[in-house]
Amino acid sequence: MATRHEIRTCEFLLLYQMDFYNDEYDEQQDIFLDELVKEDPLEDDEKEKIAATMEKIIPLLPMIDEKISEASKGWKLNRIAKAELAILRLAVYEALYDDDIPVPVAINEAVELAKDYGQDEGYSFVNGVLSTICKD
Repeated sequence: MATRHEIRTCEFLLLYQMDFYNDEYDEQQDIFLDELVKEDPLEDDEKEKIAATMEKIIPLLPMIDEKISEASKGWKLNRIAKAELAILRLAVYEALYDDDIPVPVAINEAVELAKDYGQDEGYSFVNGVLSTICKD
């Protein structure tokens, strides 16, 4: 059984890959997910949860990206490192649109993902942007 952190990591990695496979993403999502967890396969219900979350996030991306743009003063989305952008997208979704996840948990998890996958000081940037977004 995967932990919530492991599931969140898969969601982040799928969002990250989406930036590279725009048009093919929908068709390839299951393949991407299977590759991510090849060594430690997910249960079917865990895969369904991830797919359901992705289906909720994708239509909200324009609004999420707008909030990120507004909060990251002086940084256009295309200048934000792709890992940090994917982490921010997931965290903004969790903080603002997922009632099951408390805002502090969404921020903390995003900072931890940024420490693991982002650039050296990326976690600080992620924390600052999320703090700005979540104040409102």
